Amino acid sequence: MRCVVEMPSTIRAKRCALAVLLLAVLGATAGCGYLRRRAAERPPYRKVSPPIAFEMMRDTPTLLILDLRPPEAFHGDTGHIYRAYNIPERRLSYRLIELSPYRNDTFLVYCDTRECGDAGMAVLVSSGFESAVLIDGGIDGWIANGFRTVLPADLVGRREHSAQGEGATQAPPLVPPPVLQMETDPHLPVQRPPSPSPTLPR
Repeated sequence: MRCVVEMPSTIRAKRCALAVLLLAVLGATAGCGYLRRRAAERPPYRKVSPPIAFEMMRDTPTLLILDLRPPEAFHGDTGHIYRAYNIPERRLSYRLIELSPYRNDTFLVYCDTRECGDAGMAVLVSSGFESAVLIDGGIDGWIANGFRTVLPADLVGRREHSAQGEGATQAPPLVPPPVLQMETDPHLPVQRPPSPSPTLPR
């Protein structure tokens, strides 16, 4: 003979509620771990592709563009993005006062290596420039996407001539369009003499 004792319905309901609560806590804990891993994988700042950066520049002509490369690269054979302001990454923490009017503004930042871009963005974000946006791929990504750069006067047309062969030195130099045209189409080459200490736009 078997004796069956039935549990009161209130105890059964409490156990079911406890089981549901336990499952919810376990699910939330697992979800938090997933979210923490995703947050750790994500950089602490925003990145945009070169085409998006171009649209931002076109929509906001006064947008600050910060080039973190050394001056010799800024004025070198890859050139720089039109209207870019050069503060080398190694000097950035000493020159933040120049950027203080832009602390709450969105502005673009680029460099030539991932390490340089990450280091520069770390300095900016930790100093309160939380709206700074890194151009993904830097200057190389900008050029690879078909966007032109501003070259020093002595380098304008040199690449096109060297690509034409031996007779290239005899070819006339390219005539750059006026700087005004660059504001509407940064795909066009612009000749601008390098300035040793440009002033920030505002």
